[in-house]
Amino acid sequence: MIMKHSTPLIVLAFIVLSACTPREKGGTEPARPIFSMPRQTAEPDTGSIISATVWQRVPVMKSFCAPWTDDLQDETQFQCYLSPHYMYFRFQVPDQTLTLKEPFREKLDVCPEDRAEIFLSATPGMDIYYCMEMDPKGRTLDYVASFYRQYDYEWSFATLQTETQISADGYIVAGRLSTAEMLQLGIPLDGFYMGIFRADFDGPQNVVWYSLLRVEREQADFHIPEMLYRVEVETPRTTAP
Repeated sequence: MIMKHSTPLIVLAFIVLSACTPREKGGTEPARPIFSMPRQTAEPDTGSIISATVWQRVPVMKSFCAPWTDDLQDETQFQCYLSPHYMYFRFQVPDQTLTLKEPFREKLDVCPEDRAEIFLSATPGMDIYYCMEMDPKGRTLDYVASFYRQYDYEWSFATLQTETQISADGYIVAGRLSTAEMLQLGIPLDGFYMGIFRADFDGPQNVVWYSLLRVEREQADFHIPEMLYRVEVETPRTTAP
Protein backbone atom coordinates (compact mmCIF):
# COMPACT_ATOMS: atom_id res chain seq x y z
CA MET A 1 0.00 0.00 0.00
CA ILE A 2 1.08 3.60 -0.60
CA MET A 3 1.64 5.71 2.49
CA LYS A 4 1.75 9.50 2.33
CA HIS A 5 4.23 11.51 4.36
CA SER A 6 5.41 15.09 4.45
CA THR A 7 8.76 14.57 2.75
CA PRO A 8 10.30 16.43 -0.29
CA LEU A 9 10.74 14.71 -3.58
CA ILE A 10 14.12 13.26 -3.59
CA VAL A 11 15.89 13.54 -6.81
CA LEU A 12 17.96 10.42 -6.97
CA ALA A 13 20.68 9.81 -9.48
CA PHE A 14 22.71 7.05 -10.91
CA ILE A 15 26.41 7.38 -10.77
CA VAL A 16 28.31 7.22 -13.99
CA LEU A 17 31.45 6.06 -12.24
CA SER A 18 31.94 3.55 -9.46
CA ALA A 19 29.83 4.51 -6.46
CA CYS A 20 32.95 4.74 -4.33
CA THR A 21 35.11 6.61 -6.86
CA PRO A 22 35.12 10.45 -6.90
CA ARG A 23 35.50 12.62 -9.99
CA GLU A 24 37.29 15.95 -9.99
CA LYS A 25 35.29 19.15 -10.50
CA GLY A 26 36.60 22.60 -11.20
CA GLY A 27 36.26 25.72 -9.09
CA THR A 28 36.42 25.85 -5.31
CA GLU A 29 34.08 22.91 -4.69
CA PRO A 30 35.87 19.76 -3.46
CA ALA A 31 36.09 16.76 -5.76
CA ARG A 32 32.70 15.04 -5.91
CA PRO A 33 31.47 11.80 -7.42
CA ILE A 34 28.77 12.49 -9.99
CA PHE A 35 25.36 10.87 -10.24
CA SER A 36 23.66 11.02 -13.62
CA MET A 37 19.91 10.75 -13.02
CA PRO A 38 17.75 9.38 -15.83
CA ARG A 39 14.65 11.22 -17.05
CA GLN A 40 11.43 9.64 -18.30
CA THR A 41 8.70 11.55 -20.12
CA ALA A 42 5.71 9.83 -18.50
CA GLU A 43 4.53 8.47 -15.17
CA PRO A 44 4.64 4.72 -14.31
CA ASP A 45 2.28 2.49 -16.28
CA THR A 46 0.82 0.66 -13.26
CA GLY A 47 -0.83 1.69 -10.02
CA SER A 48 2.11 0.24 -8.09
CA ILE A 49 5.41 2.08 -7.90
CA ILE A 50 7.26 -1.10 -6.92
CA SER A 51 6.08 -3.18 -9.88
CA ALA A 52 6.12 -0.52 -12.61
CA THR A 53 7.83 -1.83 -15.75
CA VAL A 54 9.94 1.33 -16.02
CA TRP A 55 12.38 -0.13 -13.46
CA GLN A 56 13.47 -2.65 -16.09
CA ARG A 57 15.06 0.25 -17.98
CA VAL A 58 16.48 2.20 -15.04
CA PRO A 59 20.13 1.53 -14.06
CA VAL A 60 20.74 -0.40 -10.84
CA MET A 61 23.35 0.68 -8.29
CA LYS A 62 24.49 -1.88 -5.74
CA SER A 63 27.87 -0.88 -4.37
CA PHE A 64 26.80 0.00 -0.81
CA CYS A 65 29.73 -0.20 1.58
CA ALA A 66 30.46 0.10 5.31
CA PRO A 67 34.15 1.06 5.61
CA TRP A 68 33.55 1.74 9.32
CA THR A 69 32.58 -1.90 10.01
CA ASP A 70 35.25 -4.29 8.70
CA ASP A 71 34.82 -2.77 5.23
CA LEU A 72 31.60 -4.71 4.70
CA GLN A 73 29.89 -4.72 1.30
CA ASP A 74 26.12 -4.87 0.83
CA GLU A 75 23.93 -6.08 -2.04
CA THR A 76 21.20 -3.48 -1.61
CA GLN A 77 19.97 -2.30 -5.03
CA PHE A 78 19.05 1.31 -5.64
CA GLN A 79 17.28 2.92 -8.61
CA CYS A 80 15.81 6.33 -9.31
CA TYR A 81 14.61 8.56 -12.12
CA LEU A 82 12.92 11.89 -12.75
CA SER A 83 9.54 12.22 -14.49
CA PRO A 84 7.79 15.48 -15.45
CA HIS A 85 6.10 15.68 -12.05
CA TYR A 86 7.98 13.41 -9.62
CA MET A 87 11.26 11.93 -8.63
CA TYR A 88 10.87 8.15 -8.22
CA PHE A 89 13.17 5.92 -6.16
CA ARG A 90 13.42 2.23 -5.25
CA PHE A 91 15.55 0.34 -2.71
CA GLN A 92 15.66 -3.47 -2.75
CA VAL A 93 17.28 -4.51 0.52
CA PRO A 94 18.49 -8.02 1.48
CA ASP A 95 17.85 -8.51 5.20
CA GLN A 96 17.10 -11.68 7.16
CA THR A 97 17.26 -10.00 10.57
CA LEU A 98 14.42 -7.51 10.13
CA THR A 99 14.31 -5.10 13.09
CA LEU A 100 11.16 -3.04 13.68
CA LYS A 101 9.82 -1.13 16.67
CA GLU A 102 6.35 -2.15 17.81
CA PRO A 103 4.17 -0.52 18.82
CA PHE A 104 5.14 2.36 16.55
CA ARG A 105 3.90 5.64 18.07
CA GLU A 106 5.83 8.51 16.44
CA LYS A 107 8.22 9.10 13.60
CA LEU A 108 11.28 9.08 15.87
CA ASP A 109 10.51 5.40 16.48
CA VAL A 110 12.25 4.83 13.14
CA CYS A 111 15.61 5.49 14.87
CA PRO A 112 16.22 1.91 16.19
CA GLU A 113 14.86 0.26 13.02
CA ASP A 114 16.19 -1.07 9.74
CA ARG A 115 15.73 1.62 7.12
CA ALA A 116 16.74 3.22 3.81
CA GLU A 117 17.69 6.89 3.75
CA ILE A 118 17.96 9.77 1.30
CA PHE A 119 19.36 13.24 2.04
CA LEU A 120 18.85 16.18 -0.35
CA SER A 121 20.56 19.57 -0.41
CA ALA A 122 20.77 22.47 -2.85
CA THR A 123 24.30 23.34 -1.71
CA PRO A 124 27.54 21.34 -1.35
CA GLY A 125 28.03 22.51 2.23
CA MET A 126 24.64 21.18 3.45
CA ASP A 127 23.64 24.65 4.65
CA ILE A 128 20.08 23.31 4.64
CA TYR A 129 19.26 19.70 3.81
CA TYR A 130 16.19 17.49 3.86
CA CYS A 131 16.12 13.90 5.06
CA MET A 132 13.83 10.90 4.67
CA GLU A 133 14.55 7.72 6.61
CA MET A 134 12.07 4.96 5.64
CA ASP A 135 11.55 1.66 7.44
CA PRO A 136 10.41 -1.63 5.79
CA LYS A 137 6.77 -0.69 6.42
CA GLY A 138 7.11 2.74 4.83
CA ARG A 139 7.00 4.63 8.14
CA THR A 140 9.19 7.68 7.67
CA LEU A 141 11.35 9.89 9.84
CA ASP A 142 11.51 13.07 7.76
CA TYR A 143 13.07 16.34 8.89
CA VAL A 144 14.97 19.42 7.83
CA ALA A 145 18.49 20.05 9.12
CA SER A 146 21.43 22.41 8.83
CA PHE A 147 25.12 21.68 9.15
CA TYR A 148 26.22 20.52 11.65
CA ARG A 149 23.43 18.22 13.02
CA GLN A 150 20.90 20.96 13.72
CA TYR A 151 17.63 19.04 13.30
CA ASP A 152 14.00 20.14 13.12
CA TYR A 153 11.88 17.01 13.58
CA GLU A 154 8.66 19.01 13.53
CA TRP A 155 9.14 19.60 9.82
CA SER A 156 7.80 17.11 7.26
CA PHE A 157 7.56 16.67 3.49
CA ALA A 158 4.18 17.45 1.97
CA THR A 159 4.21 15.14 -1.07
CA LEU A 160 6.32 12.11 -0.22
CA GLN A 161 4.61 8.78 -0.97
CA THR A 162 6.09 5.38 -0.13
CA GLU A 163 5.22 1.80 -1.02
CA THR A 164 6.83 -1.24 0.62
CA GLN A 165 7.01 -5.01 0.34
CA ILE A 166 8.48 -7.42 2.91
CA SER A 167 9.64 -10.97 2.15
CA ALA A 168 11.71 -13.68 3.86
CA ASP A 169 14.80 -12.34 2.09
CA GLY A 170 14.40 -8.63 2.87
CA TYR A 171 12.28 -5.68 1.86
CA ILE A 172 11.63 -3.13 -0.87
CA VAL A 173 11.03 0.57 -0.24
CA ALA A 174 9.90 2.61 -3.23
CA GLY A 175 8.35 6.04 -3.50
CA ARG A 176 8.11 9.41 -5.14
CA LEU A 177 8.44 13.09 -4.29
CA SER A 178 6.95 15.90 -6.34
CA THR A 179 9.23 18.12 -8.37
CA ALA A 180 7.02 21.08 -7.40
CA GLU A 181 7.89 20.58 -3.74
CA MET A 182 11.54 20.20 -4.54
CA LEU A 183 11.51 23.56 -6.29
CA GLN A 184 9.65 25.13 -3.35
CA LEU A 185 12.43 23.88 -1.10
CA GLY A 186 15.03 25.51 -3.34
CA ILE A 187 16.34 22.25 -4.81
CA PRO A 188 17.01 22.83 -8.53
CA LEU A 189 15.95 19.98 -10.80
CA ASP A 190 19.00 20.23 -13.04
CA GLY A 191 21.55 19.72 -10.27
CA PHE A 192 21.70 19.24 -6.51
CA TYR A 193 23.37 17.13 -3.81
CA MET A 194 22.17 13.79 -2.51
CA GLY A 195 23.20 11.08 -0.02
CA ILE A 196 21.96 7.47 -0.20
CA PHE A 197 22.27 5.26 2.87
CA ARG A 198 21.04 2.18 4.71
CA ALA A 199 20.89 1.23 8.41
CA ASP A 200 21.02 -2.53 9.07
CA PHE A 201 20.08 -3.40 12.66
CA ASP A 202 20.56 -6.81 14.27
CA GLY A 203 18.93 -6.03 17.59
CA PRO A 204 18.37 -2.57 19.11
CA GLN A 205 22.04 -1.78 19.83
CA ASN A 206 23.86 -3.50 16.96
CA VAL A 207 23.83 -1.61 13.66
CA VAL A 208 25.88 -1.46 10.47
CA TRP A 209 25.76 1.84 8.58
CA TYR A 210 25.97 1.48 4.79
CA SER A 211 26.54 4.25 2.24
CA LEU A 212 26.51 4.20 -1.54
CA LEU A 213 29.48 6.57 -1.37
CA ARG A 214 32.70 5.49 0.34
CA VAL A 215 34.28 8.10 2.58
CA GLU A 216 37.44 7.27 4.50
CA ARG A 217 36.63 8.26 8.07
CA GLU A 218 37.16 6.44 11.35
CA GLN A 219 33.46 6.56 12.27
CA ALA A 220 30.26 6.60 10.26
CA ASP A 221 28.67 10.05 9.93
CA PHE A 222 26.14 10.69 7.18
CA HIS A 223 25.58 14.33 8.18
CA ILE A 224 28.70 15.76 6.55
CA PRO A 225 29.13 17.25 3.05
CA GLU A 226 31.57 14.56 1.95
CA MET A 227 28.75 11.98 2.06
CA LEU A 228 26.72 13.67 -0.69
CA TYR A 229 26.96 13.14 -4.43
CA ARG A 230 26.64 15.86 -7.01
CA VAL A 231 23.49 14.99 -9.02
CA GLU A 232 23.31 15.80 -12.72
CA VAL A 233 19.97 15.12 -14.42
CA GLU A 234 19.95 13.72 -17.94
CA THR A 235 18.07 15.28 -20.84
CA PRO A 236 14.54 13.87 -21.25
CA ARG A 237 13.97 10.51 -22.90
CA THR A 238 11.14 10.07 -25.35
CA THR A 239 10.30 6.45 -24.43
CA ALA A 240 7.37 6.25 -22.02
CA PRO A 241 7.61 3.97 -18.93
